Amino acid sequence: MRLRLRREQKGMIFLALIILIVLSLIGTFYFYMRADSIHDRLKVDPVVKSLVMVEDEGRLLFSGLFLCYPESGRGAFVTIPENTGGIYASLKDEDGSRGRVDRIDEVYAENGLASFKAEVEKLVDQKISFVLEISLSNMERLADLLGGLSVFIPSPIDERGENGEAWLLPSGSVRLLGDKTRVYMTYRLPDENDSSVRERRQTMVVALLSALKDNKSVVLDRRNFAEFSTCLSTNLNRKDFAEFFDIITAIDYERITQLEVTGLNQNVDGKILLYPFRNGDFIKEVVRRAATSIISSTDRSNDRSYAIEIQNGTRVRGLAHNTQILLQGAGFDVINTANAPRDDYEQTEILDLVGNHDAAKAIGDFIRCTKITEISVSQEENEVDVPNYDFILILGNDFDGRWVHGKN
Repeated sequence: MRLRLRREQKGMIFLALIILIVLSLIGTFYFYMRADSIHDRLKVDPVVKSLVMVEDEGRLLFSGLFLCYPESGRGAFVTIPENTGGIYASLKDEDGSRGRVDRIDEVYAENGLASFKAEVEKLVDQKISFVLEISLSNMERLADLLGGLSVFIPSPIDERGENGEAWLLPSGSVRLLGDKTRVYMTYRLPDENDSSVRERRQTMVVALLSALKDNKSVVLDRRNFAEFSTCLSTNLNRKDFAEFFDIITAIDYERITQLEVTGLNQNVDGKILLYPFRNGDFIKEVVRRAATSIISSTDRSNDRSYAIEIQNGTRVRGLAHNTQILLQGAGFDVINTANAPRDDYEQTEILDLVGNHDAAKAIGDFIRCTKITEISVSQEENEVDVPNYDFILILGNDFDGRWVHGKN
């Protein structure tokens, strides 16, 4: 009997050893399969697409799609407004059925990061491979570790929040440390609109990425990397995250294109929801154009960037602003939007102030505008202010927000 038990025990030990060996081989195989995961993903899609988020105690403060192309060093950032409206399949209605009309940040609050990422992918029609999530407290910590985050504040801030908290910030080019980072991300002036708040938060996130780039050698030092990496939550293991970090710190943040999902605000059941233009097709095209522009910029790095002013010659509100986002997403340098001298232009027209027909035609080709007029601007006439842009795009009634239709 004892002999039989000993044999059974030996058999169980032998079986356990086999299981351990198999598990070890599986683990080793999995590690090597993942070793080049980022490299393999870049072979399929050379544009690195990341969802970057800032949260504070479970509340989403900022989210955006960060596109970058390591070969050109170019990047684009598309802010996803927290009140972007839609029918989100991951949200339950009152009767328990799936698919509720609500804000997109409710997806994050109720169902977490995975569901939120899936909804953003639908919104922009892009597969997002990487996620970078930062808590506001960890952003404060990173600001201290990196020696501050550089931003420009036009006017000094001296206000108080709803709970009596003091909002104090100096003006000019400043480096924000610790709790000043929190103030910059959370304050809101009485006359400030949602878009302005989102733009400021995007600026802070870009400042953080820029500071990480400036301190790249310090952060990647193996003695420091663990400290920094604990401040950033990702969907990557440590090895892949180091490679991902190496990619995003190769981007020129001075030249990054900053964009935002735009649309119309509507009151739905007491909530103000922002519905993207053209049933969401507008932002999908902006993202596609942004991805294309940061790739093609490799071949145009030495080209001059021509400045454009867009004028709205119609009664359609916000048309110039929306067109600005579209053109910037394609790599054009739009420096101003304004109303045209009148609002009854039938035809869209490009005014060429520098005599460069090829550059004017490139703008026209993008929106199918063929009406290009060369304007002579004399710098000798003191009575005339010489514009600081090269082309004026006047939008007419034949422009639908994307294309010019009919004879032009």
